[in-house]
Amino acid sequence: MSGGRQARLASMAATAARLETIAGRLLTVGTRLALLLILIGVGGMAARGDNPLGGGAFPPYSLFAIPRQIAALRPEGFIWAGMTLLVALPLGRVMVSGAGFLAARDRRLALVSVLVLLVICASVIAALTLEG
Repeated sequence: MSGGRQARLASMAATAARLETIAGRLLTVGTRLALLLILIGVGGMAARGDNPLGGGAFPPYSLFAIPRQIAALRPEGFIWAGMTLLVALPLGRVMVSGAGFLAARDRRLALVSVLVLLVICASVIAALTLEG
């Protein structure tokens, strides 16, 4: 193998290692934050006398209502924020990976990341469209 090719492979390996570290931190911190938000919400529900596991009416999900609910210290806002974060973490992982592949000039895997993002976007659009 030529020296230039070895250097490029070593650089790609280093980029991949940094990428895995960043993605791992993203998932770890994000999961802990989501758990904290959910626990705050469950604790708030328990403090006001609601049964978090009960069959009572729970406000429907609205991404745009979450900031208002949190500002009003409503427990459901914290729960919805935590759940939204949990759902969004894999999307963040794909985005970090795609950026890393682009930085490493690995067009093939960057394309795969873009395709995965498109599938996720299509799924979200379908879910929002079919929501009834």
